[in-house]
Amino acid sequence: MKKIGKCKEEFKKYVESRDDIDLLQFEISCSAMQYGVYVDFFDSVGIAINIDKKSYTQTCAVTINAVYLNNGKEITIFKTRQEARTKAIEKANEIFNKQLNE
Repeated sequence: MKKIGKCKEEFKKYVESRDDIDLLQFEISCSAMQYGVYVDFFDSVGIAINIDKKSYTQTCAVTINAVYLNNGKEITIFKTRQEARTKAIEKANEIFNKQLNE
């Protein structure tokens, strides 16, 4: 889950400001553990990420700020939670950088 632009800088500051984790710990953690830190960071800047398991279809749907992450025409459904997490962080990164440029 790669961050780009201003989001990368702000995320680094956020991690460094925490007492419970440092940047090295974060970087060597597995992606599932990193995801929690990403969610906390994006929460702190007003971007809420949720992944819902759709048990009846065995897929996951992503919402960001209560809006389904979509591909322009229909809701994007992911086959695995891991894929959904990665796409959610990418989209939150995009939203964060866009908000800074407005």
